[in-house]
Amino acid sequence: MRRDFARRVRRAIANPTLQSALDHSAWRRVEARQEAFRSLPDADSLQAEARAIRMRTVAELEDYVQLFSRRLASNGIQVHRAASAEEACRLVISIARVHRAALIAKSKSMVSEEIGLNHALQAAGIEVVIVQLRGETPSHIISPAVHLRREDVAQTFQQALGMPYSTDVEAMTAFARRTLRGVFLSASIGLSGVNFGVAETGTLCIVTNEGNGRMVTSIPPVHIALMGVERIVPELEHLALMLQLLPRSATGQKLTSYVSLIQAPRRLGDLDGPDERHVILLDNGRFDLVGTPLEESLLCIRCGACLNACPVYREIGGHAYGSVYPGPIGSVLSPALFGVAEYGHLAKASTLCGACRDACPVQIDLPTLLLRTRVEYTRTVVQPQWLRVGLRLYTWIAERPDRYRSALRVAALISRLLPLRGNWIRALPPPFSAWTRFRHFPPFARRPFRARFTSRPPVTPRRGILPAPDGVPARNIAAATSAQDLFAQQLRGVGGELVPCQTGQLPDLISSRLGAARVDRLLAWGANEPLLAPTLERLRREGVTILEGEIPRGGGSLREASLNRLAEAQAGLTGALAGLADTGTLVLAAGENRSQLASLLPPIHLAVLPAGQIFASLQRWIVATKKEPVIGASAVSLISGPSRTADIEMTLTTGVHGPGRLIVFLVQDA
Repeated sequence: MRRDFARRVRRAIANPTLQSALDHSAWRRVEARQEAFRSLPDADSLQAEARAIRMRTVAELEDYVQLFSRRLASNGIQVHRAASAEEACRLVISIARVHRAALIAKSKSMVSEEIGLNHALQAAGIEVVIVQLRGETPSHIISPAVHLRREDVAQTFQQALGMPYSTDVEAMTAFARRTLRGVFLSASIGLSGVNFGVAETGTLCIVTNEGNGRMVTSIPPVHIALMGVERIVPELEHLALMLQLLPRSATGQKLTSYVSLIQAPRRLGDLDGPDERHVILLDNGRFDLVGTPLEESLLCIRCGACLNACPVYREIGGHAYGSVYPGPIGSVLSPALFGVAEYGHLAKASTLCGACRDACPVQIDLPTLLLRTRVEYTRTVVQPQWLRVGLRLYTWIAERPDRYRSALRVAALISRLLPLRGNWIRALPPPFSAWTRFRHFPPFARRPFRARFTSRPPVTPRRGILPAPDGVPARNIAAATSAQDLFAQQLRGVGGELVPCQTGQLPDLISSRLGAARVDRLLAWGANEPLLAPTLERLRREGVTILEGEIPRGGGSLREASLNRLAEAQAGLTGALAGLADTGTLVLAAGENRSQLASLLPPIHLAVLPAGQIFASLQRWIVATKKEPVIGASAVSLISGPSRTADIEMTLTTGVHGPGRLIVFLVQDA
């Protein structure tokens, strides 16, 4: 494995396309994360609080898993526990065979990659989409195709999907939308991962930008969710905190385009949604980590920030690691979950610079975990004789200051005898040649740092206020902004459109927008919604066909035909339970006469929001409503702008699997 790893690393470093893609992505991700965290009032305290919550959850993991399982069952969700990857795959295949499913629509899930689910399903004769068309595992926890250029994606689309060769990102995205739409509408089972599970309410939280997560959890008649047991948070308020940190760390967003809070299967009166939901809680070595020196790795919320910050990952990419989980967290998790003998060498693929620890939103001490993994690796795998002798010699030298100083003087003398180029040593004799094969080595200094530091004159500190980092003024007190103004600002910032109005203006305004877009088929919430009824009546008189979105229960051709008819709608019209000012987010709940598909299938989504229902944040909304909207609905969707992706060369494209336009009518007198 170590030799294979070295070969993969050499290939990655020698690949100019990969190097360009990694450089472009890493800097964009890091800058976006820093900008997003500046909007938090006290990021350090929030991260410390999140860490404390995760530590408490992991320390009492079995208790929380049992509570979560009970809540899921009481909500009508079928719960399965899998001790191993093989058992998890068997469970998925068993559910698929019970429902005679030939096609499974799957959104991105790192747990499914961990257990090798794609291969298991294909071996069982079950077609699974979306599989990676190139036969590759994701190279990044968040952006699986970050290593590809648009030319690579265009070639893959041409070979696998029959698309005429084009490097236009918008054209490729539109083609993927058209091609995969039929899969979502016809699949018997939808399969997803889970970002967080809430123990007190039995809520599944799924975070996505493209909309495929919503597609697979709301359209097929059966939904299977794969979840690592450690992904639990105790309460909904804790989930709100995690959602402040995860998107900022992962993609630099204040909130992703879609957050799905799934509470139950389709309930009596619901127009759509799966008839069955299954949750598979995966152990696969996680419980064995509790109480060990590597327990802290279970705090990870899979944001990928440590990958973006790591200088090693930024040079070699994800595939060089040869593990499902790459980067600093993968170099700890992979040995811990899958064996130190096979993956322990990954812990050496680190500079121990601490950038990963600084980037982690839950403050995981990754450098320390990497060192602990290295220790276990040296105990498990026999190390080369020269390395063992060298470390014993170094230990003997480092035990005494006089020996250490003498060794430095000798090293400095030898450095001067070696040929230098640009004040760097370009070649060292074996075994040190393993270093200079890829990197230059600095010569040892003639005067040690300690001697130079103590001989410098003391520095007198200057009086006055020092400027804050990153050009932010030392005092930056934001002017008071109303919740409505902040909501409008944030909504526009994520690509949404805002139309302030009075109740009586709604029919005219909505009719005008639909007419300009030449919409003659509208997928809408039912006419019993007071704010929508006059508008729907007006649109019917104008000849617009109103589709209310009910789909038959169960599978079969009737359901598929109904979905295909709904998919022809050119726009969707919904109300909204609430608006969240700090992220420009709409809150929509499933329920009687409220189609979830109205905000998902059409290319344009129009939403009507009463101005009095704008709350400062998700946490304020949860507290103000006493969690009743989440508990009382089978599913709640948080929508922040249009569907979007930036997987291909970090090029932002809207309208991936969900609407490409979001227009919010803010009703002042409602």
